[in-house]
Amino acid sequence: MTYAGHMGFFQAFGLDFGKAPGEANGSRRYLPLKLFRCEQLIQSAVRKGVEVGNELEGESQHMAEMLCGSDSGAVFETLSYSVREMMRNVVEHSKATQFGICAQFWPSMNRVEVAILDRGIGLRKSLENNPHIDASNDKRAINYALMPAVSGKAFKGARRRQRGPWANSGFGLYMTSRICRNGGTFFVASGDTGMLLTKKSEAKRYFDCIFGGTAIRMVVRTDQLADLKDALEVYRNEGYLIQNRYKEIVSIDPSSASLMLSQDFDLSVWDRILAKLKGTR
Repeated sequence: MTYAGHMGFFQAFGLDFGKAPGEANGSRRYLPLKLFRCEQLIQSAVRKGVEVGNELEGESQHMAEMLCGSDSGAVFETLSYSVREMMRNVVEHSKATQFGICAQFWPSMNRVEVAILDRGIGLRKSLENNPHIDASNDKRAINYALMPAVSGKAFKGARRRQRGPWANSGFGLYMTSRICRNGGTFFVASGDTGMLLTKKSEAKRYFDCIFGGTAIRMVVRTDQLADLKDALEVYRNEGYLIQNRYKEIVSIDPSSASLMLSQDFDLSVWDRILAKLKGTR
């Protein structure tokens, strides 16, 4: 288990074997386990006079550049976006004190794998304030969390509405999961449920688990990203289509940051939700 020990896995949970999280330097092929404290990230943004999203953008770009050895291109942009949105989700919604992240890049296999974990309140607790959805169990909460424009902070009738490019829009996890499903996989676990998504919409698998918080593993096929940048304008328009078409469910403006690398979505799912809500009135 020397590789896991080098990555900081064992010392992360208190076993004195291998390196501590953040001790290994990493390289252009892997990022060892690194722990981030949410309050430190927030305070760093305050000192710089920027939004916490900008602070996380800098961290995610640094990690993406280390992994792919470049600060531009489809792989860099996809990694920096996906990592940033997962980090944002932790800092803005989980109420966790810290989170861990690690990653590896296999160029010969055209594959990148990233994992992020927090021990916060979990997805179900995070979404319980949204009166427009039924997130009464972990399975439902995971499914809602991966749908566009669903958030526990930004919803129709919410008292406080954040504005600007870093607004809470409920798009980050959805976009990231769709990017991964373009040839890769996306796994999320929270509470008593884990869910694995692959490219085929019907290939959704559930697993029993016991986890206080949220854990995500994304696997990206780097050879499937060449045309992603060309489609950004189309994806942005699709994001605003949700906001305009389903105002009875969501009344929020998708943040420009979260729409940077959007993917296709199934409007029929939203049609069914809207019909159900109308039937209960």
